[in-house]
Amino acid sequence: MMNSQIIRIFTGSLFLLFLALGSFAFAGYPEKPINLMIPYGGGGTTDVTARLLANIAQEDFAKPLVVVNKPGGGGVLMHELLAQAKPDGYTLGVVATGVLTRTPFLRKVKYDPEKDFTYIMLFALWQYGLVVPADSPWQTLEEFIDYAKQNPGKVTYSTAGTGSAQYLAMEYLAQVEGIKWTHIPYKGGINAVTAVLGGHVTACAQAVEWKPYVEDGQLRLLAVLGGQRIPNFPEVKTLKELGYDYEVVSGPGIAAPAGLPADVVDYITKGFTKASKDPKFLDLLKKLDMLPYHLDKPQFEAYIKKDIPKKKKLVESLGLSYQK
Repeated sequence: MMNSQIIRIFTGSLFLLFLALGSFAFAGYPEKPINLMIPYGGGGTTDVTARLLANIAQEDFAKPLVVVNKPGGGGVLMHELLAQAKPDGYTLGVVATGVLTRTPFLRKVKYDPEKDFTYIMLFALWQYGLVVPADSPWQTLEEFIDYAKQNPGKVTYSTAGTGSAQYLAMEYLAQVEGIKWTHIPYKGGINAVTAVLGGHVTACAQAVEWKPYVEDGQLRLLAVLGGQRIPNFPEVKTLKELGYDYEVVSGPGIAAPAGLPADVVDYITKGFTKASKDPKFLDLLKKLDMLPYHLDKPQFEAYIKKDIPKKKKLVESLGLSYQK
């Protein structure tokens, strides 16, 4: 009997010790502000949604979440900086799934999407569209394609960067239709939209940064590049509805450098997951025509792993692989 009591007391003491050690390790984070990097410039859909998400999540973080824009290279720069940062929980990034999985096949980058990141959560999907000035002669995508065919080299289009999802969509159209047009990359979605507004390019393929300009009659939406029609523009067809076997599926998520401790992952996950379900955040996604789409850590990891070979096949099929 005495031995049994001693064993129970010892076992209970060990349990309490493990709890205390776990609480100590968990309580140690965060001890200073946390940087949340964004791969694009200010004012775009990624910037706006990430800032609201961080503001809401701040309620569950013991230290400030500092949002920092790191545009460059079509979003690649931030992903490289994130991959090279210390896995201590003080450098996070709003990663773009398409940039992660397709860019390594388009050009040399300083990250490996399978090895260099801790994927924490995916919180939405972007919607994309092709827009032209409202005073242009093209009322439909078919008319725009016909013009591009008949005027090789005259059409230019802007995007948020070479290698972006919308860039691949436009190059896909060029390949299947035998079109020669010129891509003009910019450092962010707002810049790309401003370019078409100012007449610097013929068209713009971009996420819904163009929405207010379509609504006020300055731009015309010719086609949706994603898999479903955009609720605020229900009359505009998708590429698939227009006869093309193509759709853009890409979204923003929260990630950190590889090797992030499990207790830190749990802390970050809790705060951002709660924020992603907040009515204010969901309302913003609706206003921006972004789709709520939640993946937790295991699901996000599986998504990335599955998407890598798909993007490799796509890039190679378009003849855009830098490893030729």
